[in-house]
Amino acid sequence: CTQDVTVIDNENPTITCAADINTTTDADDCFATVVLANPTTADNCGVASVSNNAPATFPIGTTTVTWTVTDNAGNTATCIQDVTVIDNENPTITCAAAVNTTTDADDCFATVVLAAPTTADNCGVASVTNNAPTTFPIGTTTVTWTVTDNAGNTATCTQDVTVTDNENPTITCAADVNATTDTGSCFATVVLTAPTAADNCGVASVTNNAPATFPIGTTTVTWTVTDNAGNTATCTQDVTVIDNENPSITCAADVNTTTDADDCFATVVLAAPTTADNCGVASVSNNAPATFPIGTTTVTWTVTDNAGNTATCTQDVTVTDNENPTITCAADVNATTDTGSCFA
Repeated sequence: CTQDVTVIDNENPTITCAADINTTTDADDCFATVVLANPTTADNCGVASVSNNAPATFPIGTTTVTWTVTDNAGNTATCIQDVTVIDNENPTITCAAAVNTTTDADDCFATVVLAAPTTADNCGVASVTNNAPTTFPIGTTTVTWTVTDNAGNTATCTQDVTVTDNENPTITCAADVNATTDTGSCFATVVLTAPTAADNCGVASVTNNAPATFPIGTTTVTWTVTDNAGNTATCTQDVTVIDNENPSITCAADVNTTTDADDCFATVVLAAPTTADNCGVASVSNNAPATFPIGTTTVTWTVTDNAGNTATCTQDVTVTDNENPTITCAADVNATTDTGSCFA
């Protein structure tokens, strides 16, 4: 007789996965290419195959790979192996060109709209930020741009923003000045009123080219305002000085004289008076006649200064006649007594 003995293999194979893998993304890619180590397998009747469900490339994060071993009887066993991919590749950032600009009108700052930098990342950019102020002051401000990728990696670049002040200050001169010469002097000491000056970034100085003292006539004073950036503006102020101080005159002593010989007048050379003026004597004149008659003639002397101011004094010229008259008698007379008389 016959007896069948059927033996089946119901013993599962064994499988032990290799250690979990931690890796980083491929350069410039958002995935990792990973060569997995095979698990350790065994079976009582022999291993038919070992397979896994691993992707061709591994994305960011943790991917669980299931390994399956199958024996010759079709029994299977599995194990799992984690593959963790992190992105440690920094993003790239290139700042736009440096900015050169001027202050906003009437302000000491500039409002600037910055061009965004050029950024890229293997796994995508999450944000682009900067530390730029709301407005930019005079000078150079370095703006730092920061790009952050989806893995939190960062990169920075810097962009300079240079603001210059090319706005001239403003200046308005005080009113023109009319003055007279200082007493006894041919100039005026004048205290000038400062002009009104302003600037968007502040006035550094206000100067003028005024002399220490002002001469006769009109002197144009130029005032210059300079702001903190070296920009300037000017205005002019006229200072007119007139001489209203009269000259001084002192006549020589009065003259007492006699008539010229055989004439009823006197020819007199008068001594000039003493004159002075703070700005100079222009002329000295008198109303003396060519010759002086008998008696007293009052001569008026007039001094005129260079500004046309005048002063006078008087000098008396007294002429007396001390010349005796002449007389010549006729020839002697011989006569006889009147008839009947004892006289002729």
